[in-house]
Amino acid sequence: MHGTINRGLQAYVCEIFGKEVWEDTCSRAELSSYNFETMLTYDDEITDRVLDGLTKVLGRERSDLLEDFGTFVVSESTLQSVRKLLRFGGENYVEFLHSLEDVHDRAKIALPDLDVPQFELEARSDTEFVVNYRFEKLGMGAVFLGLLRGMADDYGALILIDHIPKRDGDIDVDQFEISLLHMGWPEVAHDSLAVS
Repeated sequence: MHGTINRGLQAYVCEIFGKEVWEDTCSRAELSSYNFETMLTYDDEITDRVLDGLTKVLGRERSDLLEDFGTFVVSESTLQSVRKLLRFGGENYVEFLHSLEDVHDRAKIALPDLDVPQFELEARSDTEFVVNYRFEKLGMGAVFLGLLRGMADDYGALILIDHIPKRDGDIDVDQFEISLLHMGWPEVAHDSLAVS
């Protein structure tokens, strides 16, 4: 797993639950250090141990924690660059959904070693969409669920979303069925994308 993800998990736990919870998690995961480096790559098994340790410390399901992490990624200032990258996808939530098919290639330009899911959008109507998600990192669809919800909030859109986990061999091929109830108010929700 790319260090960006692990560092993001570290920021999420420290900011939401506190440094002591992070240290307890790392101890349970038997890590030699409590800090991840953003530009390094770590064995997936290390990330799994961290997530296992966190579920034990907090007494919560892994999928719930991953969904919260996905929301954190696009809503907290610590990882604001991710949100800004996604907001370049459009002026409203529908344009954002249509831009998802380009996220994989855009992210690879910025960070070639980063593992990024591939997305395919089916627009069933002006308000009904299905996002097909394909990723080799199993169980990470919950992160994307949180990200989709967080971006809807960011755009001021009101949505209903149903996450349907699926698997094709060793690859997750989840589906996300999205109903757009209200487009939102982009002139209110859409702030400056200038890098500070």
